[in-house]
Amino acid sequence: MSGHDVRQLGRLRRALEDSLVDYIIENSTEQDEETANPPPSLGRLLYNLGLSAANASPKTKDHTPDRTVLARSHFPIYLHTKREANGDGNSQHLVTKKVWMNVIELPQDSETQEYHGRFLASRSFMNYYRSHFHCRVDINGVWGEDPEENLMCAPYVLITSDEKANVDKCIQYIEHRIRDHEEKFSVSRGGGRRVLKGERTES
Repeated sequence: MSGHDVRQLGRLRRALEDSLVDYIIENSTEQDEETANPPPSLGRLLYNLGLSAANASPKTKDHTPDRTVLARSHFPIYLHTKREANGDGNSQHLVTKKVWMNVIELPQDSETQEYHGRFLASRSFMNYYRSHFHCRVDINGVWGEDPEENLMCAPYVLITSDEKANVDKCIQYIEHRIRDHEEKFSVSRGGGRRVLKGERTES
C-alpha cells in the first residue's frame, strides 16, 4: 500500500469518526451553547474509536480488552462542533488533542434497575482524582430525574489524562471503590468485575 493510499484511508477514517460524533451531538438533548461539557455518550464513542484504531494498527502488541488507549479528547465540546475549511474547500472538525482514556462500567441494582455512580462523585473523590492521579473523571448516566434519557450506551465512568500511567492508576483506585460499593449494597455489573493488573481472569 502506497503512502498516498494510507493517507487516503486516514482521511476516510476521520470522516467516518466525524459522522459518528455529529450523530451523537445532533441526537442529544440541546445544551447551553456556553457550556464546554460534551454529551454523556460522546466519551464512550471516542474511547471505542480509539480502541478500534489501536487494534487495527500493526504496531499494537497489547490487545487486552478494556485497556487504556490514546483517543480524541471529549472535552471541550466546541472542538467537535466548530469546523475549519481544508484545502479542497470542504469543512472538517478542528484538530482535537489526544488524551489517554479508559472507561469503567457502573454497577446496577437488579431490582430497581438503577445504576450506582454518584458515590464516586463526592467532592473529596473528585479532588483526589485531580490532585493525586492528575485525571479528569466523568460519571455518566446517573444524573437528573431520568438519568439515561440522554444516554446512548450503558452508564459508565470515563477517565482521561495526558499520561497513560495516571489513567491506569486511577482505574485501579476507582475499581476498588466500586467493589466496596457492590459488596455493601448488593449491586453488580453485567460484565463482572474489571480484571486488574496482577489478577487472574476467572475461568
